[in-house]
Amino acid sequence: MGKLDHKVCIVTGASGGLGKQTAIRFAEEGAIVCICARNEERLNATKELCEQRGAEVLAVKADVSDYEQLKAFVGAVADKYGHIDVLCNNASTISAPHPFIEHTIEDLEEALHSGLYGTWHMMQLCFPYMKDSGGAILNYGSIGGVEGMEGFAAYAAEKEAIRALSRVAAREWGQFNIRVNCICPNVATDRFLAGIDQSPPEVAEYLKASMSNNAMKRMGMAYEDATPAIVFLVSDDSRWITGQTIHVEGGNWIGA
Repeated sequence: MGKLDHKVCIVTGASGGLGKQTAIRFAEEGAIVCICARNEERLNATKELCEQRGAEVLAVKADVSDYEQLKAFVGAVADKYGHIDVLCNNASTISAPHPFIEHTIEDLEEALHSGLYGTWHMMQLCFPYMKDSGGAILNYGSIGGVEGMEGFAAYAAEKEAIRALSRVAAREWGQFNIRVNCICPNVATDRFLAGIDQSPPEVAEYLKASMSNNAMKRMGMAYEDATPAIVFLVSDDSRWITGQTIHVEGGNWIGA
């Protein structure tokens, strides 16, 4: 038996990166996997990988910054299954680092619409289908916001807003047995590894070293190191955990 047997699980941004690996892990844990992303070709590739692991999969092309597309996606899930058990708000865009003084309002709006607004809308859209039977929502913060990493003003603002929203929703929705937590992951994804392979040797070594700057002194991997924690946080094993931020990054950030 899997930890997510027969649970209807939504993962946004599942065409690649951590979202893709999360969808695959959910499939292996027995979930009904409902995924969306902007790139339909890569989304369907994820769908096939999940189906190869025996999962029933609903894949819908949708941009998380577009409310109407999200509404259609959640509607399709609800029409087919009648309820939603798990929501992972993974999707978000991140721009190349540059100083705050050079950030434009367009940079901020891109971050907010893809991350904060997408998370906000998905939570509100899924709530009616979780209200009666409970559920688990996992939102995504970042060490970039927690530590205030230089060059990531818009991204950090978006991610910290998501963490604050998650705490409010956890308090308001606990009465409906809906748990809301945040994860701050720092792991290598397929896209990151591809970037390393295409980089000059000195750049590749720098990237590897930066991803190994943690207590474990190694680079974490999306599937192996992050998805087990994600499964735990949305499964019944974490039924008494809500309103928390969990850092899954090998001890890159350690604080009381």
